[in-house]
Amino acid sequence: MKIIRSPLRWLKHITLALITLILLAVGSEVALRVAEYRDQDSVSSYDAEGFLIPSDVNYHRIRPMQQVTRKHPDTGETVQFSINSMGLRGAEPAVPKPAGVFRILCLGGETVLAAEMADEDTFCSRLEMLLQKQTELKVEVINAGVPDSSPLMSYLHLRHSLLGLQPDLILFHFDMSDVADDHALRRYTQISDAGVPLCAMHPLFEKMHEPERLESQFFVYRYSLRWLGDYWVENQPAGLDRDIDTPQGKYLWLEDHPPDWSVYVRQTLEPIQNIQQIAQGTYSRFIMASYPKPWQVSESAMNGKHARVQLGVREGVAYGSRFPFELLETYSRQINLSFCDTSPTFQAIQNPDRYYLQNVPQFSREGHALYARELALYILKEIPGIWSRGVPSQLEPPADRQALVPIR
Repeated sequence: MKIIRSPLRWLKHITLALITLILLAVGSEVALRVAEYRDQDSVSSYDAEGFLIPSDVNYHRIRPMQQVTRKHPDTGETVQFSINSMGLRGAEPAVPKPAGVFRILCLGGETVLAAEMADEDTFCSRLEMLLQKQTELKVEVINAGVPDSSPLMSYLHLRHSLLGLQPDLILFHFDMSDVADDHALRRYTQISDAGVPLCAMHPLFEKMHEPERLESQFFVYRYSLRWLGDYWVENQPAGLDRDIDTPQGKYLWLEDHPPDWSVYVRQTLEPIQNIQQIAQGTYSRFIMASYPKPWQVSESAMNGKHARVQLGVREGVAYGSRFPFELLETYSRQINLSFCDTSPTFQAIQNPDRYYLQNVPQFSREGHALYARELALYILKEIPGIWSRGVPSQLEPPADRQALVPIR
């Protein structure tokens, strides 16, 4: 009897353990589904805050007709702004464009959108104010910034959504993160036989037309994969975190001794010429502008706790390489494009740290004011004929005169 009871006892324990695991899995599945159902009422399934929505032509876009609330990354103060029916920050633009309006369309990523700034503090608003003082026309500067944008996404955004705005000037802001952002987007992009980008479909749209695998129907399976992926990113072997596909490798090409990203850089620059061709076909002027990241002007700029480390940027170091700006200058000359390089101003100005935020690689309030001023000076010289007061030797700074330091 003892010989018979022993296997039965083990079978009983194994059965109870299996039942416990099954109940645990079922309970977890139910809990995850309930949590997902509750979240669907308040946030998007794509973006945790419901700010972005997937797109079938330019990967993602800002959800139209919403009031956005953000916390300032340095002060924690609440910042609010509105998104219009076109998914652009600011008031609703008139379509078609009224007579007597000089309209500037600003394309780019987070720096253009400036979600951490009040409307009146963004360089788009300041640029409009500065140029308005120099002409009898009505100046409109439209903020078309989209997070994680690049020349490729900006081109698709312009091609599919923004041409109806009839801009007189297209101003594209090239950010130093654009190379990594372009690389991430390119895998979803359809290119024509002539090499022209057609669309970038978000994976959520592709899944609508593909049969979903059975295992992916289970939330436990999906969340387990997500957890394993996050664990791998946080604990990956040394060296793999310095790659273009990782957050810590996004700015590697700015280092004094960068890796060979020539292929990535070339691909990033190609859509700029596509934007230029659209501008020429619509009789719009086109200007590209750029500025240095905090660690390209000072070893102590953006020195918030772990702020640099999270981006793979060394603390207490200033990157002195001029290669990124020289590359943009050379490319602009090759395609006969106007390029406003503001890096000499930011790198030579007194106390440059104040022009950047401490915890994210973006402009401070003073930085937006200085960038707007440099852009205004360049536009006044580059586009003559509409400025009734001519080109001033020194633009009058905004109301907060402490925001700008005289440039030598």
